[in-house]
Amino acid sequence: MILRLIIGVIVIYLLFRLFRKGFPRMGGKAGPAEIKTAVAGEELVEDPLCHTYVPIGDACRTQIDGKTVYFCSPKCLEQYKSEKK
Repeated sequence: MILRLIIGVIVIYLLFRLFRKGFPRMGGKAGPAEIKTAVAGEELVEDPLCHTYVPIGDACRTQIDGKTVYFCSPKCLEQYKSEKK
């Protein structure tokens, strides 16, 4: 009886390890894209329209009232300009 209990615990532990390895995001580990961003250390900027954070190198930018404003896409940039008028 105790042998069955020990084997059952070992099987459950192995299944847990396999499940966690098959789904790394659920285990709390960063995926390749997150590692790339973290290693690059590129500053993130917030889109004032949709409040999405994008790397400053990928952002669309424009000057509004002498201030540089960053957007996640040209679509957000144009929509912001049309709403600002």
